[in-house]
Amino acid sequence: KIIGESVDELGQVGENIMKQRIDSKLHPPLEKFTLKQRRKGIGWMGKKVPPTTDDTPLKQTGSLYNSLKYIKKDKTIKMNAYGKKHNDGFPNPNPNAKPIPARKFMGLEDDNVFKTTGVAVATKAIKRKLNKAFKK
Repeated sequence: KIIGESVDELGQVGENIMKQRIDSKLHPPLEKFTLKQRRKGIGWMGKKVPPTTDDTPLKQTGSLYNSLKYIKKDKTIKMNAYGKKHNDGFPNPNPNAKPIPARKFMGLEDDNVFKTTGVAVATKAIKRKLNKAFKK
């Protein structure tokens, strides 16, 4: 039970780090055309969305960001399906436009922040819970 709860805490740390990466304005920055479209309220493929002056990549409507959730039952972080495409980059459906660049917000396994924070969170939680369990 203690190990399972620690896995859940690590999952939550992973979710938070992915959101922090998006908040940190991933590179490359948005193109001038994209920024104009955002101000006009035009989203991906011309979809009407609320206008915004936010220049944070992957956060025009907040749909991807808000979809990032650690699911205890599955022991996994879920998100809108297009999140992986944006993480990896992909060809633009408009043949006259530049490809959509990779904006790496996933990939926790090689991340020092995740390892450091995750290990600290899990170790602290495990020690606290084990100490409590052995006092009973």
